[in-house]
Amino acid sequence: MTVIDVLLIILIISATALCIYVIIYLGKLNRQIDALQNNVKQIVDNTVPLLNNLNEVTSRANRIVTEAENYWDEIDRSIKKLKEKASDLTSLSRFRDEENPTKDLIRNLRALFKGVSSFWREYNRK
Repeated sequence: MTVIDVLLIILIISATALCIYVIIYLGKLNRQIDALQNNVKQIVDNTVPLLNNLNEVTSRANRIVTEAENYWDEIDRSIKKLKEKASDLTSLSRFRDEENPTKDLIRNLRALFKGVSSFWREYNRK
């Protein structure tokens, strides 16, 4: 046996050991990939119901917001109607204008009312 034969045997043994190591390493890698795949499957299985619940919650929240907007619109309309009625009442101040001919009538009616009430007071005293 020559040195080349010895080196060739060492080379064949190391190549065989390397092949065995690669096979063992690929087996471990395969098991780790399987474990990772199972973990991903569990995560997906757990997130699907969560996403379904989230969809339900968002649809309920959307419904609540829509109803609140409708109530807000009703409140806004009521406030506008109230403002219109208040502006109608404040428009009665035109009767107090100096140029308004009904001012004298209102003043005379007030004076007549005061006179009648004074008369009844005095009459009831006696």
